Amino acid sequence: MAEIDWKEKYRLLAERQGADELEQAEIEQLLCRTISRLTIATSGLDPNLDPNLAKIRGAIRDGVDLELKKTLDALSDALMRTDESKPSTANVVSPPDLLQRLLSRINLTGKPAAQLDKIIQQLQADPANIADAQLDELLALITSKNSSAADSLPRPGLFGRIFKAEEENHKAAESSSVSEPNQVLLRLLEKLNWPGHLTGEVTNLMARLGKDAAAEAWIPVLDDLGKLVTTTLGEVQTEMRATENFLSELTLRLQELDQHMAGSASDRANATQNGEALNAAVQGEMGEIQHSLSVATDLESLKIDIAHRLDTIQGHVDAHLKAEEMRRKSALIKEQALRQRLHLLENETTSLHSKMMDAKSKALEDPVTGLPNRIAYEERLATEVARWKRTHNPLLILVWDVDDFKQINDRFGHKAGDKALRVIGRILSARPRELDFVGRYGGEEFVMLLVDSTLEDAKKLADEIRESIANSGFHSSAKEEIPITISCGISEFRAGDTADDVFVRADEAMYRAKKEGKNRVIVG
Repeated sequence: MAEIDWKEKYRLLAERQGADELEQAEIEQLLCRTISRLTIATSGLDPNLDPNLAKIRGAIRDGVDLELKKTLDALSDALMRTDESKPSTANVVSPPDLLQRLLSRINLTGKPAAQLDKIIQQLQADPANIADAQLDELLALITSKNSSAADSLPRPGLFGRIFKAEEENHKAAESSSVSEPNQVLLRLLEKLNWPGHLTGEVTNLMARLGKDAAAEAWIPVLDDLGKLVTTTLGEVQTEMRATENFLSELTLRLQELDQHMAGSASDRANATQNGEALNAAVQGEMGEIQHSLSVATDLESLKIDIAHRLDTIQGHVDAHLKAEEMRRKSALIKEQALRQRLHLLENETTSLHSKMMDAKSKALEDPVTGLPNRIAYEERLATEVARWKRTHNPLLILVWDVDDFKQINDRFGHKAGDKALRVIGRILSARPRELDFVGRYGGEEFVMLLVDSTLEDAKKLADEIRESIANSGFHSSAKEEIPITISCGISEFRAGDTADDVFVRADEAMYRAKKEGKNRVIVG
């Protein structure tokens, strides 16, 4: 048992020693950083101190060693000589007073406070003979209390000089980000594909976020954007309710049709039953006639009996014909009403189909350029990729991006930017064949799908389009010529490629074209 206690005590002592060494290393690192910053802050104050300060900064990179201690001793001597050479003044605060002021700002409680008071008393009583262990203890008490709060306190004097650059950088970052919300909201409005009837209002919102806008212009613009979105959602909900009402009415009419069909089936069943009843009645009367013929004793009574039976048969036939005529007229009336309802339903269905097709067409169309938008591109891409996998015929993606488009918007306004996009869209769509695809991918970026074209033909076509756009002679509303160029990246589908693989290659090639001078075509 004693041996186990000894091992446990040894283990605890070893752990404590390791923790103490780790804490000592952290304090040493903190002390080194503090000394380094102080040497930087005090550089230039006295030419006699500068050489020693430079030596300390060089020695402190390797940690606290004998060489550093010698350098610190030399610095201490230089400080003493500097202090002796300076004239004394009545306004200078004595070191004990300065130390007392510094230590009074440390708010400790409990045992640490008692330890701090004891060290202060010893320091004031005999500062020359205070031990290094007591100084280390004092440093530990100070750093444990104030290291976490040091960053939140103001740093006047020497510490202000140390952290001056950091504060200036922070202020510069704040000043540069004043207009950042405006730019973020502007880029968001430019990237989104808005419905055609909202293009004018969104353009006005973007104009309010231009380069001359106030720093907080985004706040009212965001508020107006929220109202615009709310109004649009209300319109969509109204259309959805109208569609729901139409579908409900359609369901009712289909139920009426089902009831009519069921009624027709019931009428046919009744007609069948009536026909069977008539047949039974006629057969019964014919049987009676045959019986009368077999038992008749004279001709006159036979004639009377047969005439009576024939009248009865005639009555059954007349009743059946009358019921059938009534049934036919009722069916005819129901059929005419059903035809009218079906005709009305057909007209409403055609109208709804036309509206849905128009809505789908608008959803797939870019409102600014009139080209297919990104949704249409994704649909067409899926079709062409499936065909490429089936036939292995060439398929290429071309990614286009207008050069310096933001400068056009900033200098000439968003209306000029939209006009430039329309011109570019018209030139892009005029060159490819009908089986190819051209669309606006988003912002100032366009995309092409070339089917059954070689890489050489695609590059030749892209260069022709690029030159046509550069020579388009585009002018602003003020008749000022605006230079427009466009860069293009091309990539071909290869074995094992996904659509994303090819697009990424084309997009990277386009950005290489930008970096290499713009207004060029690069194959990726």
